Formats: sequence, structure tokens, C-alpha cells
Amino acid sequence: MKKVVIGLVEPVKVIGKKRAVKLLAKIDTGAARSSLDEGVAEQLDLGPVVKFVRVKSAVADKMYDRRPVYRARIEIGGKKIPVEISTADRRRLKYKMIIGRDILRSNFIVDVEHTYKTVKR
Repeated sequence: MKKVVIGLVEPVKVIGKKRAVKLLAKIDTGAARSSLDEGVAEQLDLGPVVKFVRVKSAVADKMYDRRPVYRARIEIGGKKIPVEISTADRRRLKYKMIIGRDILRSNFIVDVEHTYKTVKR
């Protein structure tokens, strides 16, 4: 399968059971797993929870967070990909989604000099 070149921030369509949401996602090669804001997951009516994962916490007073994982599909760079995505409270963060290595692996090459690489100019 041919890999698509993407930038550090890309438009993504997250497809749930009944609707889809377009948003900007941060591409994070340091993140093992992709994550979506729990409010967006609720808006998409994702569910049921397929499993829980332990994620190293960014909060200093906790070592790990336990996060629910849902199945969804995303569209990025012209590719539609079935994913298992964890959710977290990202409402205070600039990007409501991060794309981690679980999605990047075997699908994309990240060009760190660009943002919105897949958007036609």
C-alpha cells in the first residue's frame, strides 16, 4: 500500500455510527496511540467501549490514566481507515484529536516542514 505524505497538522474526518465530524488533528509521532476528545466521541455516538488502555499521564500527580477505546473510521489524506481510538478530555487543548503511531504506521509519512500537507493549494 502506498504511503501518503502528511504534515504536522491535518484535516481529519472522524466517522461514527450515525454522523461524521471534520476537525484538525495534530500528528504526534511520539504518541503510541491516537486520541480523540471525549466530547467529540459523545457527539459521534461512538460505542460500545471495546476495551480500556493504560496511558502514561501528562498530569504530574498521576502515573497513568485508564481510557476507554472505541471503534470508528477516520478519513485523512484521502484514505479511509478503521481505527480503535482512545478518548480523553481534550477540551482545553488546541487540537481535539491526535494521530499517533498506531495510525501512522504503514499508512503515512510525516513531513515536519509542513502543515495541511494534504490540502490542495
